[in-house]
Amino acid sequence: MTRFGVALIAAVMGLALGTAQAAPAAGNATVKALVAAASKYVVKYQQEFAYLLADESYTQTTINAGGQAQNRVLRSELFLTYLPADNEWVAVRDVLNVDGAPTAGREDLRTLLAKRSDVRGVISEVVARNAQYNIGQVIRNFNEPTLPLLLLGAKRVNEVQFERKELTLDGAVMLATLGFTERGRPTLVRGPKGSMPGKGEIVIEADTGVVRRTTFELSHDGFKVKLSTEYAKDKVLGLWLPAVLTERYEIDTDVHEVVVGQATYSNYRRFDVTTRIR
Repeated sequence: MTRFGVALIAAVMGLALGTAQAAPAAGNATVKALVAAASKYVVKYQQEFAYLLADESYTQTTINAGGQAQNRVLRSELFLTYLPADNEWVAVRDVLNVDGAPTAGREDLRTLLAKRSDVRGVISEVVARNAQYNIGQVIRNFNEPTLPLLLLGAKRVNEVQFERKELTLDGAVMLATLGFTERGRPTLVRGPKGSMPGKGEIVIEADTGVVRRTTFELSHDGFKVKLSTEYAKDKVLGLWLPAVLTERYEIDTDVHEVVVGQATYSNYRRFDVTTRIR
């Protein structure tokens, strides 16, 4: 049995007095304007997002060709930040509990970060934690809620093809759905044979560029991925932050397996570190 390795996942209708709510006007919601608004928001978000911790509750289920299932439940602290030196987001999962049992022999992530003067160096040591307790035949370390935001950063945005798919209303707020397809190389996700271009959707507030929801998909050589993140506004920090990540991986090669997962995030707080990013 081989293991597949991947390195670095409606119109709104209202009824009132028998009259359907009017569709939102397109206004200046061109693809160019929407992408510019989202990119501007991500630049600001990168600054505000630095050094956050969240409590993560994460369930995974694998189902093999015979219909047999295996489950895993992880309780973790998720360290989230943006590294200007590398021009990348990073999410590091510090697993505290696996299937009800405390993890043995782990070094607390806060202690580890406090020891080092170079955050980039420490990240390379701990990023493997994202994959350490995953189950199933799909080896993956990109199961991060913020992955698609990288496509809106200056490093990649000009190498992504965007299209405007629909405009809807959430109360008085116009939401725009942008479809995207990766064109640049290397891609966000890479496998044994190299780049694996992704596609998906990003739902934003048309006026502000605030990201409300993302979907990331890829299909390559019998391997399919779909990652979806729902954002919610945190009342304490005033930021739209990942609330729920759902994922699905399917391999259909010499083996067949489906892996599904869901992670929920709560208790966001700032993480004060004495280290600095160089």
